[in-house]
Amino acid sequence: MVKILCLIPARSGSKGIKDKNIKEFCGYPLIAWTINQAKNSKYAKNMRIIVSTDNQQYAIIANAHGAETPFKRPTEISKDLSTDIEFVKHAVDWLKINNDYEPDIILQLRPTQPNRKTSCIDKCLDIFIQYYDTYDSLRSVVLFGKSPYKMYTVENDVENDNGSVSVLPKLNPIFREINGI
Repeated sequence: MVKILCLIPARSGSKGIKDKNIKEFCGYPLIAWTINQAKNSKYAKNMRIIVSTDNQQYAIIANAHGAETPFKRPTEISKDLSTDIEFVKHAVDWLKINNDYEPDIILQLRPTQPNRKTSCIDKCLDIFIQYYDTYDSLRSVVLFGKSPYKMYTVENDVENDNGSVSVLPKLNPIFREINGI
């Protein structure tokens, strides 16, 4: 079976709502909902659930709800304009060097989606595993987002390199490069 790294980003420097990732929501810290969704996945046995955080209090809360926090995210990649690829690369590199662990799949779950259904996580993983040899990523999207830097256009009926037409839509980032990244 595949090794799945479930990465939950939870930096502490939110400007909009201070400490939003650990604010109580319906009786639990916001981050706990995402950790529990991952723990309830049918893929949980093949999954390491890791919270990438720069804050010790966040780490303690994450651990109390069953997630690992084997490293502290560096401050330089925990800022407002830090990108997802920075914390993902940090986590993957750290786990390879320190735990000899290399995942087959990286599942990123944001703590700001407490109403996400575990069945949606499982469905996405089912699709990705089914098309693992064809696609290198799968991203769920919504019609509305806060930042255009995280927005995509949807291209349906994508022609593949071999001339066949894909039934899965292709996502194209609106901005391919930001600040040289």
